[in-house]
Amino acid sequence: MSHIENIIIDEKDYKILLELLKSKTGLNFHYYRRNFIEKRIKSRMIRVNCWTSKDYYNYLTVNDNEIKNFLEGFTINYTFFFRDYDVFETFQEMFLDGLNVRKGEIQSHIRPSSQKIAKFRSKRHYARNQMKLNEVSSKPDMSYIDIFIFLDRLSFYQKLKKPRNERNTIKIWSCPCATGEEPYSIAMILNNLEQQIPNFPPYKIVASDIAAEAIEKAKMGIYSDESMKEISDYFEWKYFTKKKVQFGYYNTIKDAIKNKVEFIQEDVTKGHAKSNEKYDIIFCRYLFIYFNRENRHQFLKIIDRHLAENGLLILGKTETLFDSFGTLKQIDSRNHIYIKTHSKLF
Repeated sequence: MSHIENIIIDEKDYKILLELLKSKTGLNFHYYRRNFIEKRIKSRMIRVNCWTSKDYYNYLTVNDNEIKNFLEGFTINYTFFFRDYDVFETFQEMFLDGLNVRKGEIQSHIRPSSQKIAKFRSKRHYARNQMKLNEVSSKPDMSYIDIFIFLDRLSFYQKLKKPRNERNTIKIWSCPCATGEEPYSIAMILNNLEQQIPNFPPYKIVASDIAAEAIEKAKMGIYSDESMKEISDYFEWKYFTKKKVQFGYYNTIKDAIKNKVEFIQEDVTKGHAKSNEKYDIIFCRYLFIYFNRENRHQFLKIIDRHLAENGLLILGKTETLFDSFGTLKQIDSRNHIYIKTHSKLF
């Protein structure tokens, strides 16, 4: 049996395969880093017993199901509820601050218990994570504090101060949303606050992903325990029903949360389906790392077009813009949060 490293795809064959995949799917594969796409191609080649790029090209031309199988693994769908839970804690704290509500006045437990974290992580990883948490609590990141200094500028924060109506709806976009864990995490936080805070503002959550199958799974709202590994007991018990099956449990999210999210299947590198929509907050986490350098800037133009002035862009914790895009300025280096502004912040 061959291994991925033994399969060679030269430049010419790579371009030919990419053109075929593009013609079959209509997707902009050229946006993504070659090593990411090539690894996916090779893994599929091994799965279907094709050992040369020519063999795989011929296989693709006569097997329509292979396009579907390729896309299933292509989507950036390594995700779980409340991934990087401190990002969601900051997200909640901004709303509480804008509504003049102290955290002690509401019930909300975003951070999972230490026992739950330890259950899904190695002891070494858990110990390292605890050290980081202790460092954060004893020595706050000054840039983390900056986000609260500039709250008055944020578009969603300004809406919190205005009358509750459709015009002042807070709009949030999760892209890519994979199988729905991120937008549902956002919806749970806001629904939980909405139930406890009088006159909570209207909000709208849109979620999109390139993979049709991922979107269908998101709409179903049924998840394995792997997706639940960093959700707190508070949110798990409040918003899920658990059913035992042969190999573990299925966790079904309640309709009250499912109905809060609008899902769209799209290749966002070509633009957003809601072409005129402006969002107050865009979650775009762990997508830039898969883009090649040349096209990252082009994609940022799409994000910029749909982000309201003084809106927030939240990236993944391994991603940074390095001030490569003039309108986006980092205001939280710990959680990689940026504000869109044409004025000088500092």
